Amino acid sequence: MFCCGSKKKKSKVPSQRSHPRIPTHILLRRKRNPKKCMFHHLPLQNQLTKFFIKINSNQEMLRQIQNINDLRNRGLYEKSVECEHDYITQLINKENIQQQFALEFKWAVNYTNHLKGKKAEIGQINNKNLLGPNQYIRSGLQQDKDYVVLNESAWNFVMQMYGGGPEVKIMPSHKQESQAQPPSLSSTYSKPPIQQQSMRQAQTNSRFIQQKPMTQTVSVITTPKSVDRQTSQIIEPPQRNDSAQNYRKGYEEQKRPSISQGQLPIVGLRNPRYYCYLNSALQVLLSIDSLSEGILAVQPKQGQKYLVAYQELLRTIKRSGSFSAIAAQSVWENCSGKFQFNQQQDSHEFLLFFLGKIQEELVGKYKNKQEFNSAEQAWSDYTSKNYDIVDTIFAGQSTSQSFCKSCNQVCEGYDPIWDLSLPISKSYTGVDLMDCLKSYYREEVINDTWKCDKCKKTNKSVKRRMFISQTPKYLIIQFKRFTTFPTSQKINDSISYPEKLDIQEFCSKGLQTKYKLKALITHMGSINGGHYKAYAERYDNWYLFDDETVSKINGKQLSDRSAYVLLYQKY
Repeated sequence: MFCCGSKKKKSKVPSQRSHPRIPTHILLRRKRNPKKCMFHHLPLQNQLTKFFIKINSNQEMLRQIQNINDLRNRGLYEKSVECEHDYITQLINKENIQQQFALEFKWAVNYTNHLKGKKAEIGQINNKNLLGPNQYIRSGLQQDKDYVVLNESAWNFVMQMYGGGPEVKIMPSHKQESQAQPPSLSSTYSKPPIQQQSMRQAQTNSRFIQQKPMTQTVSVITTPKSVDRQTSQIIEPPQRNDSAQNYRKGYEEQKRPSISQGQLPIVGLRNPRYYCYLNSALQVLLSIDSLSEGILAVQPKQGQKYLVAYQELLRTIKRSGSFSAIAAQSVWENCSGKFQFNQQQDSHEFLLFFLGKIQEELVGKYKNKQEFNSAEQAWSDYTSKNYDIVDTIFAGQSTSQSFCKSCNQVCEGYDPIWDLSLPISKSYTGVDLMDCLKSYYREEVINDTWKCDKCKKTNKSVKRRMFISQTPKYLIIQFKRFTTFPTSQKINDSISYPEKLDIQEFCSKGLQTKYKLKALITHMGSINGGHYKAYAERYDNWYLFDDETVSKINGKQLSDRSAYVLLYQKY
């Protein structure tokens, strides 16, 4: 229930070390090319700043290359691929990269397989068939069939890493328009005008690593039926040409790359006080790509401070490098009224509070005073009034049935749910998630007066059962580890939980009931103090998030029996 934050952990962010000198031939090459003089047409101070930034970038690139090669020489192939994967991703997502370069398509596909961990033979780059006049790409070639596009930073990295060439530039759009070339479907330059909001995506549109989409500014999502359909409307990039569309269709049928479209960089979250409860809950939310995309797609209105706070956090993460540590400052500040920074708090309580505030800002509070004839009618009413991204992802429905002894009729009640809060059911074999679910949903007799809605007679006791009548896309499960009656205590029993979960026996017929584990929050300590950590699946791997420290793990998420909150994803 409570988090520690009493001691500050050491960050695993690499320390700043002196960088190797930039090679002399790079500096000489700049001097011999007066047309690329960095000080031309701009104030001297600004140009000097850019000049030194570029030098520092080149030094960092050389350091990364040296590190990757050192890992290979030591036989640490998987570690070298992981480092290369993270660095090239960081370069691809750089903003304000004006010049683009072409990379031969077959080499790019081979390199993609290498980044997926497949041991592929990667030779030197061979762009000879792409080269046209003046170092620009020759006409008649098709993007995503003959070549892929890289920004300058990513191109420089693969060139220095693997050698070869030659350098083939993509002609800037304003130069293409100035040349009186007849339009052609096969022309590389026959692209639609790039809108300002998708400029970053166009600048970094490499096909051997799928790009994180540029967030479009659109209205609040209005269709509650399918989160996949909604997010596709939000993140679909502008269509370029038929060949690109055909490639995309074939590419999606293959195994997804390590970094899928829409995923955020993996970052740690700083904990200056008692924020481990908040950090763990946020890492769980950050593992849901459709939630991040949906939140960023909303055009905020005045007074939506919780929505804006989460949007600011997401944008900060997008600008951050992988495995860096950032502060969730915007979320801290806006939640300080409910969750005091100098007190220890409950992670599950914060998770529902934060989601509830965003949902309330988007659609207001749900007020239901009418009666429904069926669960389907009640669900239709709820979803028509709650079309926001939060409900689309987390909302389900619970149905309770009460059996009247007087008229032998069944009265039903319907409630929207965001989570299941399960009492801990102990057995001789230990505590198991399925046992907790069976105990929670078993039919029971409640010794309390109850008035039947149909015959209007009062019963001294009632037989009641519950089941799930609508399954959510993401299922949040909380274990009631903390009790306040008759005494305040924490239940520290180990709890086992499966990687794949089927809740069919607790649901009405005809529902999709299979889930896989996506994230979890654990708590170590007592009711008066302790520490929260989160596990989450990102980039098809599992990671442990311990505030600012992030560690890649292999299956350890199932061996941590101190689980407090589980997040399952429907599949």
